This record gives sequence, C-alpha cells and structure tokens, in this order.
Amino acid sequence: MTAMNPTRHQNPPKMSGDPGFTLLEVLVAVVIFAVIATIVYSAMNAAISRIGVIKDGDRVFAMGAGCLHRISTDLHSAYADPYPLFSPPDAADDPDPYAFVGQTDFVAGNSFSGLQFAAFAHLPVSAGSADPQKTAAGLAQLRYFVEKSPDPDRGYVLRRGDRPFAWDTDADQWDPNRAPVLCTHITEFALTYFDHEGNDRQTWDSSDEATKYATPAFVEIFFRIETSQGSYPFFTRVAVPAGREPLEHAESQ
Repeated sequence: MTAMNPTRHQNPPKMSGDPGFTLLEVLVAVVIFAVIATIVYSAMNAAISRIGVIKDGDRVFAMGAGCLHRISTDLHSAYADPYPLFSPPDAADDPDPYAFVGQTDFVAGNSFSGLQFAAFAHLPVSAGSADPQKTAAGLAQLRYFVEKSPDPDRGYVLRRGDRPFAWDTDADQWDPNRAPVLCTHITEFALTYFDHEGNDRQTWDSSDEATKYATPAFVEIFFRIETSQGSYPFFTRVAVPAGREPLEHAESQ
C-alpha cells in the first residue's frame, strides 16, 4: 500500500497581514467625496438662489406690463375738445379742464414725469364718490404721478388718479390717497411727447401756444423698477388717436 503524502491536505500558507485600504487610499477617497459634495452643493445653492430671482422677475414683469397696458389704454382713449369747441384761451379764462398737460415733478430730490389729461377710461373703483351717476360717467380726468411711499420697502410708487367730470364742486381737489398704486420700486418715470411733425418735448400743455394748442401725436413711456434682485426697464410708444391737431392745420382747412 502506498503511503499517503502528509502534506497533500495541509492548508496553503496564509498571506502576511489582513487585506484593507491604506491610509493614502482613504485620504484620496475623502478628497474625491469632498470635491463631489462641493460641486453638488454649489449647484443646488445656485439653483435655489435663482428661484428667488425668477419669482421676483415674474412679479416685476407682471406689474410693469400691467402698468404699460393701463397707461396705453388711457392714452388710446384720450379726449380733447375739437375745433371749434376749443379756442385759444385768454388770460382771464379758466384753465381748460380737458387740457393735456405733461410736466416734471420733483419728489424727494428726484425728478419724475407727471401727466394729466381727459379720457374715456374712467374706472369706478377709484372714484371719490358713491353717487352712481358720477361713478357711471365715462369721461374722466386722469392723473399719473410719482410719490415717495411711507413704506421704505416700496420706495417710489406710481399712482393713477381718476375722477369723473361730474365731480363735486365742493371737493375739487385731488386726493392722492384715493389714487391706486400701479407700480412700486420706481426709480425712473419719464414721458416724452412728440408733435405731429415728429419733434419731441419733455413737457406739454395743449392750452399753450408753444404746442400750437394741439395734443401730442405720440407719447413715449419709459420707467424703471429696481429691486434687490435687479433692475427692470420698461418702454413703449403710444399713439394718441383722438387728439387735437395744431390750430394752424384747422385754420388752413
């Protein structure tokens, strides 16, 4: 009988030391994880911060677009007495209640455009009287003006005053507090007026000889809204279709 080899069933020799990661490998893994975590955190932080900017931009653009639409609608429905209902006023005459007047207002050290005119765009919500006959009047005297808000978070605000021509003679003064706010955080509000020859003016008075007693053919509107998230400019040019031509044009016909 052949003798068994005593070494055939012996366990193989063990490797020296336990298998595992070296210190260098652990450090490399930690560095890689830190880099990836930093990249992910930066991306998430940027996305979260952009959400605030996007929401602010949406709010501002909605407010600015609504403001442009309101001014454009009012100017499209502007009214002025045609000839011969209108005649150049004398010095002793009362001011024309239907005059188209654009001026420069100084508010808390800053200059802004102001505008007053008549239009078939009365909004009963801003009327100063609960009398149905007055709130139903279609022709109203409108006024756009900028004022400093008592709330510092709103800055300068653009208001729209509106009163029907059937107002009380005993309450003939504008009440700014009844004028709804159209825009907040206004830093610029500039109106430019163009006559029928294309010449531009920063102010306008349809009762004055300098404008030939006409209403402007176009009004250019520019305003800027600034918030902590950015600066947002708005611009448009509006035709005044139902205005009054220069007096010389009427006399030549």
